[in-house]
Amino acid sequence: MSDLEASIRHLLDIEEIKRLKYLYCRYNDGGWHGQPLSHQGPSHELFTEDGVWDGSPIVKAVGRAEIRKLFDHFAEQPMAYHAVMNPLIEIEGDIARAHWHLIAAGRVPDDSSTLAMAGYEDEYVRTPDGWRIKLMRVIWGRGSTLPTGWTEAVPDLL
Repeated sequence: MSDLEASIRHLLDIEEIKRLKYLYCRYNDGGWHGQPLSHQGPSHELFTEDGVWDGSPIVKAVGRAEIRKLFDHFAEQPMAYHAVMNPLIEIEGDIARAHWHLIAAGRVPDDSSTLAMAGYEDEYVRTPDGWRIKLMRVIWGRGSTLPTGWTEAVPDLL
């Protein structure tokens, strides 16, 4: 492979990993006008069979089956929103590591509303089906319960 081909492959890999993370957010977000309920997508399929979703010390799921059950539980949240940004992605062959910033908002079953800043430390592997998540670790940051909660957006004001 030429240097140019290697550079192009590297850039394509970065874009595929970004898309994987964006799909993760898309599959889990929802619960507002025009969007389905939260956590309705096949998020677990984005992970390797032995993948790990690590939100320690709160919750951890190992393997696709456990991750699917965890996201079924998360679907009890009436609303979820993830904004991931500032990815730092390093690729070595068929393994990649990334750090992402996260701004998350949600409404939980007791109808309280939250806003949080956190991060993700992820590991990915290239599989015959493309890049998959081997490890997604939440790096807890700061959060707040919103005193007035989330209100519905008014289309005339947007």
